[in-house]
Amino acid sequence: MSVTLLWYFLKRSPKFIIIILNFITIFLTFFLLTGCYNEQNKNTFLVKYQFNKHSSFFPIIKQSYDNTNSNKTQGLENIVIRSGYMGICIDNIPNNYNLHNQPLKSTCYPRKNISDVSFYNDLMIKISSVNSQNSSVSTDKTNLNILKLAQITSVNIIHPYILGATIILSLIHFLLLFYLMIPHVPLKKYINKPMFLLSLIMTLLWGIGATWTHIAVHSAFDFIPEASMNIIKVKKGKKAALMSWFSFSFLLLISCILFANEWKNSQDSENENAHESDKENIYNYHYYSSDGSSFGTKV
Repeated sequence: MSVTLLWYFLKRSPKFIIIILNFITIFLTFFLLTGCYNEQNKNTFLVKYQFNKHSSFFPIIKQSYDNTNSNKTQGLENIVIRSGYMGICIDNIPNNYNLHNQPLKSTCYPRKNISDVSFYNDLMIKISSVNSQNSSVSTDKTNLNILKLAQITSVNIIHPYILGATIILSLIHFLLLFYLMIPHVPLKKYINKPMFLLSLIMTLLWGIGATWTHIAVHSAFDFIPEASMNIIKVKKGKKAALMSWFSFSFLLLISCILFANEWKNSQDSENENAHESDKENIYNYHYYSSDGSSFGTKV
């Protein structure tokens, strides 16, 4: 019994490997998509923003939050904002900032509703700049909102639609694989090729999505500190990056295994056709040889 079971698994090991890789891919991409949607997944972020305490402007930012009419905004210079595919998390909230009538250390919001929360206006600061030209001095004030940067990242730059489509296609692919694992079911031979094409589409789709996210995250990491005169410090989400590229690697591996399986099936089909052709040629040879012998005997 154990030998039979072992042979069953070895014979179908490529399918088991594919179904395991597919399940892991669904698991990784789902948690990647829901990163920063709630406090439990706040560590699965794409980009993290906070004020640079080593910047020469940091005392000015601290003073801006301290010099308000109420003490509500005191300590907001230490805030940490994480941006994900589906949400934005705000961490290290000061104790004096009563959110929802209760003190909270962290909270998360859906990515498109962030401009409606009280944080959006409270985190807005004005930085004065002095322009001197032609012996005249003028003072300009520039608005800086660290939360708006996170909103732009999650809403306008990095979109969850490609990742969502990849998850849906992965679920369909998983169900097709599970169907093929069931013995004695119809239409098995018609599913292999569409399943291979589906794996190629998933690999290409998430290859584009992972590359897009990679470029967007690295652009924010390189551009925002320089553009803000090192007022804002940016950190890349390593956990999300690993989940993204591991998912792509598993999809690519699935496509390679299915390609090898399709190539093997085509080779077996060609060998079977060649064998049938050889058998037919041998039969025709004996048939015509027999006719020739009989004709010579009769003559």
